[in-house]
Amino acid sequence: MGVVLRYLCRRFLSRFALVLSGAALLIVLFDALNSIDTIEQRYGYDLASVTRYMICRLPEHANTILPLAVLVSALITLLGLAQANEILAFKGAGLSFVRIVVLLLPAAAVVAATHFVIGDQLVPWGRATLAAHELERPGSATAEVGRGVWLRDTPYLVRVEAVHREGRFLADISLMRRDAQGNLVERIFARGARPEIGGWRLIDVVVQTLDPVAPRSEQLAERFWSTTLAPGDFNNLTASPAQFTAAQLIALRDGQAVGARQPHVYDTWLQRRLAIPAVIVVMLLLAAPVAQARMRGASIGGRLVIGLAMGFLYFITDGLALALGEGGAILPLVAAWTPVLAFASVGGSVLMRVERV
Repeated sequence: MGVVLRYLCRRFLSRFALVLSGAALLIVLFDALNSIDTIEQRYGYDLASVTRYMICRLPEHANTILPLAVLVSALITLLGLAQANEILAFKGAGLSFVRIVVLLLPAAAVVAATHFVIGDQLVPWGRATLAAHELERPGSATAEVGRGVWLRDTPYLVRVEAVHREGRFLADISLMRRDAQGNLVERIFARGARPEIGGWRLIDVVVQTLDPVAPRSEQLAERFWSTTLAPGDFNNLTASPAQFTAAQLIALRDGQAVGARQPHVYDTWLQRRLAIPAVIVVMLLLAAPVAQARMRGASIGGRLVIGLAMGFLYFITDGLALALGEGGAILPLVAAWTPVLAFASVGGSVLMRVERV
C-alpha cells in the first residue's frame, strides 16, 4: 500500500507542478508585456524593474489558477492511469477506485497547504514589495488604487485622490474643516504627503480661509498635519480584501483596524480563505468520476473537456456566492462554504454511483 501511495502522489504532484508553473509563468509573461507602460511609469523602465514586477505578480497569478491546475492535474493523472489500464491492475490487486482517490488525499493536503501559504502570505508580500518600489509622483494619472478616498479625522473631512506605496505616500489631499455649526471655515490642498512621527508632512500646500468678511488664500511649501492616521490605515481603505492576510482580515472584521468596507465583506473573504483546503478536495472529487465513468465513444480529450466544464461551473458558482456575500445578501459562512459543500456532494455521490456500476 505504501508503494501505491507514493506512486500515485508522486505522479499527481509532478503533473501539478508542471501545469501550475507553466501556466503561471505564461500568464505573468503576458501580464508584463501588456503592462509595460504601467511598469515604466510606476516602477521604472529597466530590466530590474520588469523582473521584480514579474516575480511579485507571480504569486497572485499562481493563487488564481491553482485550483484549476489541481483539476487539470487530477484529470491527467487519473485518465492516464485508466488509459494505461493501471486502474484495472489496481482493482485486480484489491483496490477500489474510491480507495485510489483516497490515496491521493495526502498529495492534495500538500497542495492545499501550498495554496494557503501563497494566498495568505506570498500575495500580500508581492503587493507590498511592488508598493515599496513604486515611484512617488504626486497627481500621477497612473495610480490605480485609492482614487477618491474619503474619511473623517476630527475636525477635518479628508479626501485623498491617490494612495501610493501601501499608504506611505499620498497624492492630492484635501482637508476641509468645519466649525461647531457645520460651516466650512478652512480648506487645505496639498500635492503630496509623507508620514512623520505624530502625523503627516504636507507638500506644496494651499490654505484657503473662508471668512465671510475677509477670505484669504496662502501658499506654503510645507505644513504639518497632526493626526493619528497611519500609512496602514490608508492602505486598508484602498486595498482589495484579497490582498490581506487572514490575521489582517480578522482585525478588519472586528474593527481593530481602519477599513473602508463593512465587516461582513472581510468576514466573507476570511471564510473563503479558510475554505482553501476544501476547494482542493472538491477539484479532486470533480475529476475522479469523469476519469472512472465508462462513457462509450468518449475519448480522453472529451473526458478532459467535461471535467474542465465542471470546474468552470464551480468557479462561476463560487464567484456568484462571493458577490452575494460581499453584498450582504447571504451570510459570509454560507457564501464561502455553500459552493464547496454542494460540489463536493455532487462529486462524491457521482463517484460512489460510478463505483457501483
